[in-house]
Amino acid sequence: MSALTPDFAIDALGGTGAVADALGVPDNTVSTWRTRGIPAHRWPAFVRLAAEKGRREITFEALASLETTEVRQ
Repeated sequence: MSALTPDFAIDALGGTGAVADALGVPDNTVSTWRTRGIPAHRWPAFVRLAAEKGRREITFEALASLETTEVRQ
């Protein structure tokens, strides 16, 4: 599997609209996560949604690694 990216994670969970609906946020909020990253305060709900959808590769550790990678750039 390629490295986790915000795009991959959002698409793996059904896309912008599905993630927005599941987390109770506007579509444009999730759209901004594709370029800005998924905010840490949203990780618990995001990981819970991933678990519900059987996406085991989307974990707190993976999101933290993504955050670390983005900060280094």
